[in-house]
Amino acid sequence: MPHRFKILLFFLLNCAFIFAQSLLENQELELNATLLSFRKAVTREEMNTENQNFKKQMYEFLQQEGTFNYKFKYLESVAILDSPDGKIRIVNWNIEYPDMSYTYNGFIMVKENKNIRIFALNDTYDAYAKKPKGTIDCSDWYGALYYKIIPFENGNKTEYLLLGWDGGTTGSNFKILDVLVVGKKSVRFGSPIFVSNNILQKRIVYEYANEATMTMRFEDKYGRVVMDHLSPEAPALEGIYSYYVPDLSYDSYVYNGAYWVLKEDVIAVNDPDFETKSFIQMNPRTGKLERKRLKKDWINPTNIKQNDGEIKHVARTPELETESTNKPIEYDKKAQRKLRRAYKKDPSGLSITTGKYKRKKNRNKIP
Repeated sequence: MPHRFKILLFFLLNCAFIFAQSLLENQELELNATLLSFRKAVTREEMNTENQNFKKQMYEFLQQEGTFNYKFKYLESVAILDSPDGKIRIVNWNIEYPDMSYTYNGFIMVKENKNIRIFALNDTYDAYAKKPKGTIDCSDWYGALYYKIIPFENGNKTEYLLLGWDGGTTGSNFKILDVLVVGKKSVRFGSPIFVSNNILQKRIVYEYANEATMTMRFEDKYGRVVMDHLSPEAPALEGIYSYYVPDLSYDSYVYNGAYWVLKEDVIAVNDPDFETKSFIQMNPRTGKLERKRLKKDWINPTNIKQNDGEIKHVARTPELETESTNKPIEYDKKAQRKLRRAYKKDPSGLSITTGKYKRKKNRNKIP
């Protein structure tokens, strides 16, 4: 008898869960209809009105039980970001105005035991205004689309590192490195935890040319954020950040247990276990996630015996930085001969590396 009761209870609970999910899915379809109408708006006034309707409907949806773990299926132009520890969910979307400027909206859901707190994100900053440097809350938010959240321990509490993107204006785009701090009654953005050139900052904002693409990603294996280093297109444009572009070198922020510290001119390493030939990327114009194909196979920068490319080299990766203190790196003889020939034929005297361009010294031997 008890066994039959357990089976019956399991069956009833399963039916209740399926019914609840079906109900949420139907409501998501209604949300999607509002979203599609919102995306068809042409003027700024129409966009703002449709956005308010969608935001109100989304808030009512998120207040229902089960929405914190609900898997959205239809809202293609809305970003859903969940923290790895299962305590934060960010629902985030953008508006692209006719003048190609952007504004953003969304909600932050915080799970505490069985309770879910919901905070509305209100973008109050003009697209042409500078990003704030201090601590802000949800009611005075600068606006961005977040695509990565990383929990980390700061003292005796957990904070969340955020990686975000802002389409900005026709002149500039932005990549943002920020911290989400959860309080007892509210959440806030910004924490004095970033150190760059001995300067303590509460958030990091990179502005770059609208035509350029800046990469900023988190490497789980090394526990660091790696990003393109930006430089002006010409020396005379220094300080005018709408003319800054990646210069083929990389920087990173590494957490030392107390601060996220800037490390300049690092090697960005691809995952050697990477097998798929495509990747997911957000279209900055539509806000939709799109699958892009890789043009070339992955090239291991530490393998000097690979056949791809004419010039072979050994990159200073994190692994090799450690190994180099224990044993010397062995070079392939054929690779050495190719390096010598390339060195003699290079009229510019410049050596292309994954860091900066460095002028070669006159020497007869390759180390």
